[in-house]
This record gives sequence, structure tokens and C-alpha cells, in this order.
Amino acid sequence: MATQQLFNEALLKLAIMMYRIDGKIRLNEQELVDAISDSLDWSGINSITAIQSQAMADVRDAIRSDKTEAYLAGLKDALMFDKQKALDTARQIMQSDGEEALKERRLYDYLRQQLLV
Repeated sequence: MATQQLFNEALLKLAIMMYRIDGKIRLNEQELVDAISDSLDWSGINSITAIQSQAMADVRDAIRSDKTEAYLAGLKDALMFDKQKALDTARQIMQSDGEEALKERRLYDYLRQQLLV
């Protein structure tokens, strides 16, 4: 069973994936991810900054190697801790720049229809 901290880490990784997937990093998306990370009740051994830095590298690799669904599948158990919050967060980031990129929509649909069911 996932814990709140594992969920927080997975949610942060999901948020980073959602805002990086379309290759366009907009300020309002970055600010939203920052607000999400600021709102987390962090109690991890590793700092939130360390987790963010590692997630950035991992997300970049997953996008480059076309393994985004596999990356998210690795977060499934932790995200199931609060799947509605995970879906709401992904949707919020997808819609934050006023432009729903096809890659963002595909990833969100994968989360909603296949992963977090």
C-alpha cells in the first residue's frame, strides 16, 4: 500500500511529465508545477529539490526514448493512493496554458482510461 509520501513523489513526477510532454515549457505551467510542489506535505528522506531534479532527468529520458506510458505505469501504485487528485492534477496542467496539446491529451487519456482505473 502506497503512503502519502510515495504519492507526493509520484504526483510530482506526473506533474513534471505532463508539463514537459509537449516540448513547450511555458511559464504558467512551470508556476503551476511549483505551486503543486509547494503544496505537498513533504516528509521524504530526499529533499523535494533532489526528487524534482531526478524526475526532470527521468522524464527527459522517457520522452526521448518514447517510453512515457511505461514511466507513468511505474508510478501507478503510488498514484492509486489518491487517483482523483492525480487525474485532477494532470488535467489542470494539461489545460493550464489554454492549449491542449495532442501529446498531453493522449497521456491524460492513458491515465484516465487505462492506468488509474
